[in-house]
Amino acid sequence: MTPNDSMRPLPPRHRAARRTRKRSAVHKRTIGWFFLGCMLFASLFILLACVVDPLQLYHKPWFYKPVYTTEERYQNAGLAKNYEYETIIIGSSMTENFFPSKVEEAIGGKTMKLSLRGSYVDEQYMVAKLALETGQVKTVLWGLDYFALKTNINEGQNAFPYYLYDRNFLNDYKYWFNYTHYERLIKGLVRQYRTGHVQGLEGLYNWNFSVKFGEDVTIRHYRKALTEEAIAAKVNEEDPLEVVQGNFNKYVLSLIEAHSDVKFLIYYPPYSILRHVVWRETNPERYEYQLFMKEWMYEQFSRFPNVEVYDFQTEADWSFHLDYYKDMSHHHQDINTWIAQAIGRRDPKYLVTADNVRDFVEELDRQVDEAAVSDDDRLFRVRVFLDDGGGLTPISLGTLMIGNGGNLRVPAKGLAELFGAELEWERETKHLRLTAGDRTFELTVGETTALADGETIELTDPAQLIGGTTFVPLAETAAAFGWEASRTDLGDREFEVVLKAPGQR
Repeated sequence: MTPNDSMRPLPPRHRAARRTRKRSAVHKRTIGWFFLGCMLFASLFILLACVVDPLQLYHKPWFYKPVYTTEERYQNAGLAKNYEYETIIIGSSMTENFFPSKVEEAIGGKTMKLSLRGSYVDEQYMVAKLALETGQVKTVLWGLDYFALKTNINEGQNAFPYYLYDRNFLNDYKYWFNYTHYERLIKGLVRQYRTGHVQGLEGLYNWNFSVKFGEDVTIRHYRKALTEEAIAAKVNEEDPLEVVQGNFNKYVLSLIEAHSDVKFLIYYPPYSILRHVVWRETNPERYEYQLFMKEWMYEQFSRFPNVEVYDFQTEADWSFHLDYYKDMSHHHQDINTWIAQAIGRRDPKYLVTADNVRDFVEELDRQVDEAAVSDDDRLFRVRVFLDDGGGLTPISLGTLMIGNGGNLRVPAKGLAELFGAELEWERETKHLRLTAGDRTFELTVGETTALADGETIELTDPAQLIGGTTFVPLAETAAAFGWEASRTDLGDREFEVVLKAPGQR
């Protein structure tokens, strides 16, 4: 190599390689700094999230007054982890109107309400388990709904945030980077500043004063449900009993078995009687399953001395008094208080035992037979008896209704079975014909006249078609076949009807 060789320019390919290596090094450093910046930002954000902690998942508020969200599936994790209590309330929206102070007075122990609206037992299990793991729970007040034992179909926004209830800190990123929680916190703090009001735990989740209660709204819901739930029952398959029982064993009984030192107070919420009427009318399989499960669950519960079971579903002073309800299921907060008081005194009227568990089932079924809604939206209690010459026997004709004329309407199918009549139905004209021996009775839905053995008669109330069931006037239909229907009024909204077959005295 001559002295001038070092001064010669590099060949083009060597210059390009050097530039590529320089750019690659700069690129790597840029990426490195970028990821380092991202990690630093994420770490600072996670630290800030843990300090601010909108859901109080890691601690109670350090530098601001508590702001609670009504998104129970998210809020309850922090309440269960970081607050002090001895009694917890678990259940669906039927438990939301409990006042913790009322439960403390009646049952004892500082109380924390951990309700989950629209929840299934697998979700309730997660909340109860988290609270029980703190070691401070002495009593669990658990409102157990039959629907909660079915397969969990909550998804999307209603899906349960399991990551808040486990011990894995890393999967909490779904919480840290969810702006909704911070947005709610800021709005809550602004509301505190403007109003001076700081929300407490006493009224958390309570909706009593934000809804309208009344017989009119409840019956409106009932009429709508008769049609909608009949359609839904044809589309949706009911969970087999084996699935329901499996969920009970996995999510209810397992907690009881694992915590023998904790008192479990299980109760069945008192829906309005119309809720049960709709279930029986539109989904009889589900209705029968619920009745069966009452006895089956008690058999399981009775093995454990730390369990008491209370059934409030036959309390007619509540379930027939629709002014206590905002729809067919959800009741006034006063009923929640009465439930706590009854459990606190171990009221034998509601306490389920081996001797009376069957009585609760039969009484509920009997009350469902007796519920009757009038055309002017009033609920009556009606008992129907058969006089067979040897005494009066209660009978069920199916769902009852009362026309504007005050007379009872019953399902044509049930009446046909009682009379031993053949039923013919013309779908297009909505014309019904009953035939028993040489007697016939014909009518058309909505018409105020009928044909009894070919002769026209006036109807006090026309037939109705509701949810696929044809309701016919009892008195006129019975008379057409030689039966006698006598009525005895027992009160303003209570009466008895006695049916007597031809030839009976």
